[in-house]
Amino acid sequence: MSLNRSVQFIIVGLAILLCCSSLIASPARAYYEPSVGVKKGDWIEYNISITGTPPPTHDVRWMRIEILPVQGAAFSVNLTARYANETIGSAVWKFNFTEGNVGGWMIIPSNLDPGDTFYDSSIHTRKSVNVPIQSQEQKTVLGASRTVTYGNDSFRHKEWDQATGVFVGSSEGIKNVTTRDGFYIHDLTVTIQAIATNMWSPETILGLKPTVFYALVATIIVLAVLILASVVVARRKKINTLNLSASSQAKIAVLTILFAILFEVANMLMSPFYGMGFSIAEINLIMQTLWTALVIVSMGFRLKGNYFLHEITMLIVMCAWWVGFSAVLLMNPFSTSTEVFSNTPLRLVMNALHAIFSIPALIFGTWLVGIWRPASTTFPAKSRRIAQLTTIFWIPSYVVGVLDFMVLHTTVFG
Repeated sequence: MSLNRSVQFIIVGLAILLCCSSLIASPARAYYEPSVGVKKGDWIEYNISITGTPPPTHDVRWMRIEILPVQGAAFSVNLTARYANETIGSAVWKFNFTEGNVGGWMIIPSNLDPGDTFYDSSIHTRKSVNVPIQSQEQKTVLGASRTVTYGNDSFRHKEWDQATGVFVGSSEGIKNVTTRDGFYIHDLTVTIQAIATNMWSPETILGLKPTVFYALVATIIVLAVLILASVVVARRKKINTLNLSASSQAKIAVLTILFAILFEVANMLMSPFYGMGFSIAEINLIMQTLWTALVIVSMGFRLKGNYFLHEITMLIVMCAWWVGFSAVLLMNPFSTSTEVFSNTPLRLVMNALHAIFSIPALIFGTWLVGIWRPASTTFPAKSRRIAQLTTIFWIPSYVVGVLDFMVLHTTVFG
């Protein structure tokens, strides 16, 4: 009896050992649950550049994806796209990491390291594959340091944010291919770059991105030097009493207008701010700081009795501002984050306050430069009240604009 019991113990022990061995030897994928790194409400936006001639149905220049409810390894995204012809389209894409639905590698499982793979049953390859993560690096993405992973196949190179699995950049090249719709693609390259997201916050200094903070500091230093120089110039008697002829003043004014317009156009078309990753709101903050400082300098010249330099500096400000404002009117709103245009009570209040001060400031500023005439002896008295009103409205307008930027584009107020 004891022998039979011993045999039974041995058999049970061997069975347990075999079960444990089978668990250890089983492929890890059998028990691997892909990790979803996104949640409902997450969104990210992209700019798209294309070289070559794409099919009309794929000629997209901007897109936004927003995550819908997540259930296990499955979820959907609402994809909104702006086409080259300015039309807008949207669709719901379904993802399921277990089944290999990864939307052309748009979103993959999160926290994958080099050597890990994700399952792709893509219609592009027409077969199921395990795609390996090839490398990773620390990289600044949308103002924050993120771990970025890389992967590619024969026609696409992707970059993903490791923590969320969302792609942040890609390049795809297609040559000599006929689509299912019969469209022949000779040589096409599509480059996509993330431009805005709510999935992580940019690293900030006093609520500003480091590049914006340093640019503002540099701007303030330059302006401080400019203001100091203007004070020295205004105090020099020979400069203060310099009597330019009316024709000379007119020529200088015309050259000033041309310079201001060309400067503003060049700033919009070739500004290094864009290459440094500044948003339009950040560039506007820097430029408005510059213009406001020049208004203060201009009023300083006026107080010292130098009405010619007062008018020249105001001409620079108003010409540059009107060129910039005209460009904004022609700008497509989808070229930047649509979050800026959200119709919230806070946004409406900030817009209203900005309008209350900005519109009168611009009207009085334009009026101030409009009534000036070279070598005019009546200009000082005629423009005194207008200059006061320009200053009274301009300074609060700038302050409200800064608060508007801090509330809507930084984390200073939460």
